[in-house]
Amino acid sequence: MDIIPINNKAPSSLFDESFPDRVLKTSVMLSLIIIVGSLSYMSFVLTTSIAVGCFISIALFKTTWWAIQYAVRHKREKIKSFFLKISFLKYFIIGTMLLSACLFLEINAAATALGLSMVVAVIIMKVGSRLFVNYLNRSIKVPLENIKSGFSIKK
Repeated sequence: MDIIPINNKAPSSLFDESFPDRVLKTSVMLSLIIIVGSLSYMSFVLTTSIAVGCFISIALFKTTWWAIQYAVRHKREKIKSFFLKISFLKYFIIGTMLLSACLFLEINAAATALGLSMVVAVIIMKVGSRLFVNYLNRSIKVPLENIKSGFSIKK
């Protein structure tokens, strides 16, 4: 049985500066795993649909994160108009990509939706796990004296 000492520090925030990078890396890895897993069904349509959805999802996330960083660094006074322009351009380009994929490829709507939800699922899992760990850290309390003195097993 492992015993964790009481943590008297303030709980850590849900989002730190490396959160978007971790989300991106996890999303790419999970997307690759799901795409490779879809190959086992021997369906070109399924694999292509998931790959297109994952690509669009990751591209949307990366574009949004770039826009936030650029706006904070360079365009503080015109941030609302900058976000409006970038959002319109981003969704126009991504929508064109999705329309092109649907016109030129046979696409499974459910598989594409699965791919499109990849980044959102990773964010929910990362935030949920952080909340769960913070809850466990607050709810399990062990006196520090027991850990320092050690435990002796009596027979």
